[in-house]
Amino acid sequence: MRAVVYHYVRCFDQQLPLFRYLDIVNFRKQLDYFDKSYGFVTKEEWLDFVTKGKMPKKQGKIILTFDDGPSCNYHHVFPELIERNLWGIFYLSSSPYKEKKVLDVHRVNLLCGAFDGEALLASAREKIENFMIPDAKIKEYKNNTYVRFTNYPGVSEFKKILNYYIDYVYRETLINQIAEEKNFTFNHDQFYISSNQIMKMIKEGMIFGAHSHSHAVMSKLSKSEQKKEIEKSLRFISGFSQPGLPSTYSHPFGGFESFNTATIEILAEKGVEYSFSIENNQIKKNDILLSKHSLPRFDCNFFRYGQAS
Repeated sequence: MRAVVYHYVRCFDQQLPLFRYLDIVNFRKQLDYFDKSYGFVTKEEWLDFVTKGKMPKKQGKIILTFDDGPSCNYHHVFPELIERNLWGIFYLSSSPYKEKKVLDVHRVNLLCGAFDGEALLASAREKIENFMIPDAKIKEYKNNTYVRFTNYPGVSEFKKILNYYIDYVYRETLINQIAEEKNFTFNHDQFYISSNQIMKMIKEGMIFGAHSHSHAVMSKLSKSEQKKEIEKSLRFISGFSQPGLPSTYSHPFGGFESFNTATIEILAEKGVEYSFSIENNQIKKNDILLSKHSLPRFDCNFFRYGQAS
């Protein structure tokens, strides 16, 4: 089986001319390509795999997954899946619903979509003091983050600083300062799938899972901090009725550098049945026994028509 992960599937927004996303037209083309080349795993086949370890008879079929819960997943992805009689797994962080704010990781994406990456990087460097970035974090994450994508100049380094290097104590304030300098505002109400929309999607057969509370790089946190992140997220998802479905989670950022053994231990303790990472490999039969909390997913850009606009 081939699990595929998507984030933003949308149309061009003139207010975000540099925003990286998969155009809805190419999403449709990719679904056509998947249908012709591989076929799709049915929900029943998927549940048989995660609960009984039973693989579909036809190998290599596609499972569609979507991270972060942007509203475009409701307005563009959901109707397309319904029209094609498909289903998907959608992973949400709970903080936007509890604190009514756009997550820091998404505020970084929005800034990168609105402004030149090199100018953003220069602005961040002007404001950062040495004590805000532990040297150990630079060494830990420098060479293994944002290596799967080609970004505009300055963007990858800007994202590394704000998502991986900086001590989280200072991140929100720094983002606020940069946004204020650029006279840019973040609209929480329009950015995420609403609770009512989530319930409509569940009614139509979509599955929802946890994606931490604040979309933190879990490997940056202590085990107790990770536990709080995961517990809050699982509690939020459990508020939506999904009878008979096993509990599921996807790792924020997804790469193996973004979580650790403590993360896996907590997920097991909390009774989560399966979790996704991001790794360009197929899911094998023994994965649900040996690595059920790091099931691999291909990024959509690995396949034809999946390159970001």
